[in-house]
Amino acid sequence: MDDSEHTWTPIRYDEVSPETKVVINSVIDRVPDLPLSVNRIIEMTSDEDTNFKELVEVISSDPAIVSNILKVVNSSYYGLKKKTDNLHLAIVLLGFKEIKTVVMRSFVTRAVGAGKQYKDYDTRELWQHSYLVSVCTDKFCGEDDQQKRGVLLTLGLLHDIGKFALYNIAIQMKKRGIKPMGIGDLSESALILEKEEKLFGVNHTIVGGMLARKWNLSERFISVLECHHHPSFFDRSEIPSEFEKEISEICISDLIVNKLFYQNNSLPLPQDHFFETVGFHPPLESIIDQKLEEKLNKAKDFMSELS
Repeated sequence: MDDSEHTWTPIRYDEVSPETKVVINSVIDRVPDLPLSVNRIIEMTSDEDTNFKELVEVISSDPAIVSNILKVVNSSYYGLKKKTDNLHLAIVLLGFKEIKTVVMRSFVTRAVGAGKQYKDYDTRELWQHSYLVSVCTDKFCGEDDQQKRGVLLTLGLLHDIGKFALYNIAIQMKKRGIKPMGIGDLSESALILEKEEKLFGVNHTIVGGMLARKWNLSERFISVLECHHHPSFFDRSEIPSEFEKEISEICISDLIVNKLFYQNNSLPLPQDHFFETVGFHPPLESIIDQKLEEKLNKAKDFMSELS
């Protein structure tokens, strides 16, 4: 979409109708709370100095997570000569970043639902996209800033969590024979956010923020999930100032991944200020170098194994 043609802007949480909030909340209320074990694993894998033995013990408390970790480590991607059921070895081989990905994927699959594809929602592609965005955020981290790297990785993994909830709603609509209302008024080139608002009266960023609130995540997480596309539509006065940097990093990472790997309709580029906030200048090509492309292609191969 050319910036000169851009006139549409997404709604924000406060602009969602009370009736729509009731409907969306009725779905979110059925989503399980974030288990203490998952929350603890996310915290521990964000800290390079974490106690490895304690991490193994926490992971061992969730059989579904253990099963998924062993499935991944025994995949062809890692090329083990002999399959292993040694959780300790599996965690060492995968590393904290991949462990966090497997844990989040395992929980969200159980909590929000997963399947194949319905209209604009393909859960396998959603996971791949989210993981690639999380990997891309590494571009904005210093070599020694492990804490920031861990936070951005988690934000990247969760930034589109609202899409999984909307996927679940779309499936329920299909089962009940409820046809989309107003979606036919949109052109094929309409943004996914526009389509969501026509279909549901809300978009995935708002739903993501609602889920973050349910899971008692921090204001940082709520703001980034709700506002990660806002730099494409609004100026800095409409972005939470205390989280502007993280919002910009996720927004630009999302745009880079879409440009490199997906043919979907791209959002408008943010104003120059948001690029400067993360230490770069537009266009996106100025950020994309060979090292980043190689890292993202390797991550894409990894996610193919998880699917």
